[in-house]
Amino acid sequence: MAEIIDTVAGGSPRTVWIHGEPGIGKTTFARHALHSVDRPQLTVLDATAAEAESVLEFGVVEQIVRRVEPSILRGLPLLSRPVPSGTSPFAVGAEILALLGAEQLVGPVAMLVDDTQWIDTPSAQALAFVLRRIWADQVLTVLVSRTREVDDPDSPLHQLKRSCTDAVVIELAGLTGPDVGALSLAVRGHELPPAAAERIRVHAGGNPLHLGTLLQELPTTVLCGEHPRLPAPRSIVAAVRSTLHRLAEPPRLLLEALAVLDEPSPPARAAQVAGIPDAATAVGPAIGTGLLGWTSQTPIGLLNVTHSLYRNAIYEVIPLERRGRLHLRAARIVDPVTRWTHRVAATMSADPALATDLELAARDAGGAAQHMLAARYLRWAADLSVNRADYERRLLLSWVQTVFGPNRNTALAALPDITGCADSALRSLTLGLVALFATGDRVEAKRHLSAALDRPGDNADWICAVAAAGLAGTAVWSGAAAEAVEAARLAESHGGLPVRLADFVTVFRTVATCRTNGMESGLAELAHLPTEAVDVPPEQLDSLVCRGAVRTMLGDLVAAEVDLRAAIAMCRAGHHNMGGTTPLSYLAALHYVRGDWDDASILVDQALSLADPDEQPHHRVLRHMVACLVPAGRGQWRTATDHVDTAWAHANRVASPQDTRYAVIAEAVVHQARGEPAKMLTALRKLRYEAEPTAHTWWALWWRPLLVEALIATGHHAEGAEHLTALRILAAEVDYLRPTIVRLDAALSGSGASRRIEDQIADLAERSPRHSFFQAQLEADYGRRLADAGNARAALPYLTTALARFAGLGAGPFQCRTRQIIDRCAPNSLKEAPVSPYARGLSPRENQIAHLVRLNHTNREIAAELYITTKTVEYHLSNIFLKLGMTSRRQLRDDVVS
Repeated sequence: MAEIIDTVAGGSPRTVWIHGEPGIGKTTFARHALHSVDRPQLTVLDATAAEAESVLEFGVVEQIVRRVEPSILRGLPLLSRPVPSGTSPFAVGAEILALLGAEQLVGPVAMLVDDTQWIDTPSAQALAFVLRRIWADQVLTVLVSRTREVDDPDSPLHQLKRSCTDAVVIELAGLTGPDVGALSLAVRGHELPPAAAERIRVHAGGNPLHLGTLLQELPTTVLCGEHPRLPAPRSIVAAVRSTLHRLAEPPRLLLEALAVLDEPSPPARAAQVAGIPDAATAVGPAIGTGLLGWTSQTPIGLLNVTHSLYRNAIYEVIPLERRGRLHLRAARIVDPVTRWTHRVAATMSADPALATDLELAARDAGGAAQHMLAARYLRWAADLSVNRADYERRLLLSWVQTVFGPNRNTALAALPDITGCADSALRSLTLGLVALFATGDRVEAKRHLSAALDRPGDNADWICAVAAAGLAGTAVWSGAAAEAVEAARLAESHGGLPVRLADFVTVFRTVATCRTNGMESGLAELAHLPTEAVDVPPEQLDSLVCRGAVRTMLGDLVAAEVDLRAAIAMCRAGHHNMGGTTPLSYLAALHYVRGDWDDASILVDQALSLADPDEQPHHRVLRHMVACLVPAGRGQWRTATDHVDTAWAHANRVASPQDTRYAVIAEAVVHQARGEPAKMLTALRKLRYEAEPTAHTWWALWWRPLLVEALIATGHHAEGAEHLTALRILAAEVDYLRPTIVRLDAALSGSGASRRIEDQIADLAERSPRHSFFQAQLEADYGRRLADAGNARAALPYLTTALARFAGLGAGPFQCRTRQIIDRCAPNSLKEAPVSPYARGLSPRENQIAHLVRLNHTNREIAAELYITTKTVEYHLSNIFLKLGMTSRRQLRDDVVS
């Protein structure tokens, strides 16, 4: 640990897992290591997970945040207040990164999470996000957990384990014989003889907590072996019961109250739950037992039971009736979410009235889009139900709510419980939603949802509405647009849909309408949204994303960017959207076609960073399609082809026309960058060229230009002309595609020099962005045609302009082919060819940071944009300066711009 702390102080983050059996001394060891005076001073942000609080969302995160100075939390809207239920763990993780960056301004930081086996799922996801993104930071993460819980694949702990495969593992074994002698000196005032110490060490397995109990309980004659056999040690529970029995009533009641509260508490709060007038006289005797301690040195100070084993033992020996009274008192003074926990714990048997109250609370939580909270209340209500019908109904409703929340995948573990319920419409509905949103099995989803719709039974309108909504999803994701519109209309006619599902149904209807009646008609389905994107409420987040996507498909890039950035801002603020990383994917695609490849690269990295294991497979296909674009254009073949392969893997899994289209576009773009038109055409032949009524198809502005280019280049001129005609109709109002239309038109005509084309190129050059990829392709293609016709003088200006544009984009393969044409037709004409800033040894991450520096972003802003810490930004900047021979941000800005 000392070596690791020194490494962290030097700027290399580390993660340490401390494993061991309960009572082995894990917590004592971790805290001693972090606070040792002969090691670098660490700012320690610690938290202790508790079994009773494992259902509380972000409970561990909020403990960590409580250790942070309030000034650091300013500007972190999620962490500066209790994190709302249903908040995206990725958004919370992003703010933790910012917090760690601020804390490192004064020195190394340690995050210590004790009893990690009980960490709540959202906290685990947020910390996993953080651990994957600390790179050059003075951050030590110490995770303490019980040995037997570490490898449970169903535990949130497993998500953390997958995020730190290079962690150092420290497995604590028991004490040695000499250690037991030293412990005896501390507990009994004298050391045991070595033989006796070794004897009880073996008997207790070296466990310090158990050894301490033995040393307190047993007389010297027994410990020193004067009896032939060492009697079995009394259990921790028995020892605690004996200790409590010897205490006066006030300290005993105080300990019981703290065991019920199960969290560090101010003395006044503990006394109120204990039912004693004042904690002052009770604290001293309770601390004297070793069962109670101070856990904070704040002005008030917080009391807590010293070990979870002691807490559990105290809780176990409280008579049931008194335990219930303590929970009811606690329920009156804690926050609303924890209040229900205590009310449930106070109940000793089935309680139909409380179950009804919980179901009503779940309805309110679900109506506020707090689906995970609603699911928890419903599961508690199920356990408190009197009859089987109520139990199964509430259990199934809890999993329906889970499917609508951010942790849909957790429903997979419940499939045996769901299938074990009696056959009913609600059971079919639940199985259908799990299949649709958690496993992605559309065939199975359609079968179950259709069954629910055919015999809705009780609560018919609600079940029909939700089942129809699910069927709209299966239809739109399977390419059955007309069927999707019909199912969406049916769902909306019944009413009563959960708020987030209702919004998602609007998305289904919009996408399906785009495919049946055209993109403009689909956009009209979203006319109910506020005109200004910033005015759209969070419950319509998915519709806002959809509007941005449709506008992107229509080529209205300015309006699309406004919508998509507003949606991304909402996601960063913690709001959950059913579409996952879709807004980032569309915005990255938008920047790519506009020639802002560095911005596209940054957005792709964000999308890959925020990838949710619960999301739909087709979101993954889209993300990997967009992720291949810039690497293909820059000749990063390994990265590009890996994304193509991943896109195809997901597309083949879901087998819908749209997912195939994504994968085809990705493959064709790579072949285009490689200059392989025949392979482009082979890839594009995998598409079905539907005869749509209005010639509108989702992503048609992307695949049709590629298809026309491949057809013309391989001699299929008639077919190319047919698709070019369709493309002209589609792109009539799309500014960014005008250079492409001119290029393809010229290629199809096969003419050499043309005054008309030259006028068009000149006009487009004035209006196109400096690094327009499509304008560069037009100029390069026209210059090549002139060169092939023997008109090198006329070709050179077009080729050199295209070369500069390609260099600015870092489009290495296109730049190389253009340079070859110049060298062939006008040798030695380029005295000084443009040098791309991306050919100077910088890594992709360093290029992104250099780009953001050019945009005058501060280190903190860059860190927030890239989901890294400011320390990591500083690390990369130092490497950038070293590689480019610079010393200041100003030099870097001027260099990148030039």
